[in-house]
Amino acid sequence: MKKYILPPLALMMICVVVCGLLVGAYKLTYKDTTGVMTDDLKAGCEAVFSGSNGEDYKILLDSSKTEKTPLTFGNESVNSIILSENKENCLIEVTTDGYSKGGIHILVGINQNGELVGTEFVSCGETPGLGTKLRDQKSIFSDKFIGFTSDDDFDSVDNVTGATYSSNGMREAIKTALEVFSNNKEAILSE
Repeated sequence: MKKYILPPLALMMICVVVCGLLVGAYKLTYKDTTGVMTDDLKAGCEAVFSGSNGEDYKILLDSSKTEKTPLTFGNESVNSIILSENKENCLIEVTTDGYSKGGIHILVGINQNGELVGTEFVSCGETPGLGTKLRDQKSIFSDKFIGFTSDDDFDSVDNVTGATYSSNGMREAIKTALEVFSNNKEAILSE
């Protein structure tokens, strides 16, 4: 009987010790990166606002919560709101569904007047050659929204042929960002 109990018991003890070591190593090396501008976000900010001359950007944090949480105004599609140091440029990071779930992850650049300045993909999980046209050929779709505000007719821009779901997702992401900015402009610019 002893030979049947000892091997599983020994394995269980090894697992407990290894798990304890992993938890300890995690706690010693964990670094909270909430609210930190990643290289991808910095590159996206510079791509959208090409004339920003190396300006610094910061992710706005929700001051109503005790833990560090990006400000999203309760919108599930919004990941964060990024503001330039001179408060002239705002970027809203949005993730939405295209053809694939969460396949469109973009930064939407908005000026102080609430007008779209440009977009930049952080990542694109759409179908190569079809949905990725939105990322690779901005002039066929997303550039047509430049100058739009939350009050404009987003359906006036035709979908990209063969990428209907991706086009609809991109349109929804841009519309969401413009509406979030329009509805919360004072709170965003006062940060």
